[in-house]
Amino acid sequence: MQENSLRKMQDADFLYKKIVAMSSSFFIDDTIGEVERFREEANLLLNGIRGTDAVIGIFDHLNYTPVLEVGEKEFWGELPEVPQAERMIQIMSLLEKEYLTFFTDSVKWFTGVLEDIPFEHRMNIQIFHCGIRYKLLDGKPICLFSKGSPIHYDENRKFNYTFNYVQNINHLLKKNFREYWIRISHGENSEYVHTFHSQDKLYSNKDLLSVREKEILKLIADDLDTKEIAEKLYISINTVGNHRGNMIDKLGVRDSTALVQMAKMAGMI
Repeated sequence: MQENSLRKMQDADFLYKKIVAMSSSFFIDDTIGEVERFREEANLLLNGIRGTDAVIGIFDHLNYTPVLEVGEKEFWGELPEVPQAERMIQIMSLLEKEYLTFFTDSVKWFTGVLEDIPFEHRMNIQIFHCGIRYKLLDGKPICLFSKGSPIHYDENRKFNYTFNYVQNINHLLKKNFREYWIRISHGENSEYVHTFHSQDKLYSNKDLLSVREKEILKLIADDLDTKEIAEKLYISINTVGNHRGNMIDKLGVRDSTALVQMAKMAGMI
């Protein structure tokens, strides 16, 4: 299940590159010109990774609404038909009660972050959200991980549309983890990072994981055990264990395997 989560993310990244290439011929004055043709061609591409645990689409940030969704009925269930402008309100109605302020809080923060990014750093922007919980009409719990990547920039390197990949990661997170976190990376090598974690309510220009934690996590991903990692980094076994536990707690994942998967999905390693 966890390997499948990462594979779908890799497939989505591959399709994103195709969508970006395709979108250049459809945008006119920073809006989608031939919407229906764009929708048809994007649907053909996105159908390749549709499934019951993921929904893929294109989101309009000016009007705060999806202009294209693939796999939405399998993912969200049979919801009543509503006008496109009301789609996000419908999805927000499924939020569990402790997350009701997520959208307003995250949009406010996200807007501020984008405004503060200098022109020369406005490239390779990626937006990750993790841990938002919903309950579908049939009672099924959904815990979201999403990745958004701009598909079109204007002359000031501002964007109106993102390619969005959203997946149910209920199987990767601890049931009692009721927090959420956001990560934005950008720059020529995605070297600049902005984060928010609901546990401490802190907005930061530092990553969710420290340099040392990432170093240890990469070795975990390379299948080294705790003793081997301790010897390689000249630290104690207890120190390795403490770092591992801190990373698991911070990201809210179930175990070390889920930790590696989540870090890769969110671009941290």
